[in-house]
Amino acid sequence: MKQNCTNSLPLRVLLVEDSIELQAMLQAMLSEIPSVEVIASVESENDALAVMRDDHTDLAIVDLELRSGTGLGVLKNLHDSLDGNNRRIGVVVFSNYSNLIIRHRCLSLGAKAFFDKSFQIDELLEFVQKQASGHAKGLSV
Repeated sequence: MKQNCTNSLPLRVLLVEDSIELQAMLQAMLSEIPSVEVIASVESENDALAVMRDDHTDLAIVDLELRSGTGLGVLKNLHDSLDGNNRRIGVVVFSNYSNLIIRHRCLSLGAKAFFDKSFQIDELLEFVQKQASGHAKGLSV
């Protein structure tokens, strides 16, 4: 029997970005994607981790440079706290700091993808759209 996925829960996205202007722009763009809900926009590592602890986040879009703390700190904390009982939150990095060493570090800490703010916003949005589509079909992030 085939399930109707059109009424399934949306992909819940957390924006972790210190630029209020970029938060607003991303929120507007993400709201155009069906089955995506931006649940919060935060500017610091501690705020990001607090939202993620509430277990309402499916995907976090994380900048590396934050108002306080870092995106690497968010990734490291999630990586260190994972065990068999924790639900895994998908994390992608969206940053200007895209050298190979930083990219490798982010991916080794569990980032699903790394997008450069300078020229990969379309790729980020495509990634989120694919994740939302998979989420609606019951696939994990």
